[in-house]
Amino acid sequence: MIYIICNHFVCELIVSTQTIVKKVAETEPRQEIIKLNKDISIITDKYLDARAEKFGLTAAQGIILLCISQSGGIMVSELKEIVDISKSTVSSTLKRLCGKGFITLETLESDNRQKRIVPTEKALRVKNGLLREFDCAAGEIFAGVSQSELEFVLKMQRAVLKNAHRSLKNYMETEESY
Repeated sequence: MIYIICNHFVCELIVSTQTIVKKVAETEPRQEIIKLNKDISIITDKYLDARAEKFGLTAAQGIILLCISQSGGIMVSELKEIVDISKSTVSSTLKRLCGKGFITLETLESDNRQKRIVPTEKALRVKNGLLREFDCAAGEIFAGVSQSELEFVLKMQRAVLKNAHRSLKNYMETEESY
């Protein structure tokens, strides 16, 4: 019984918070942009996942596989830099891609700690189809948006991302000094 009451309270709190966020977003353009970016990210991930599913992949796996396939092979350390995700996420994704037969990992003779990721024939067979799916999805998502509008939004998003990185870094440095 307590669980149900707590669960009801949590649901009520979530609904109330969403209502507050929605009201704030209606009056504050910056908050609305933050919410829209989050919503766009979520729905785009779901859509790309659905399109990648026909290849037995998630969108994230597909994107990583395309990086590997287009390079003809890549070092794990290089891949981490390109996709800018955590080491553990890269490792688990590579393990799944290996298990599905899309890649192989080769240990370097000169340094057995270093691994080279090599696309298999299976990866090369799905590469063009995956590229078409992602390109088609991007075309649909940005339908009706002109090139100049895209360039403006891209410039603005890059500036916001730079500011967000800087703000987080400054905040974390300030918090550490307490």
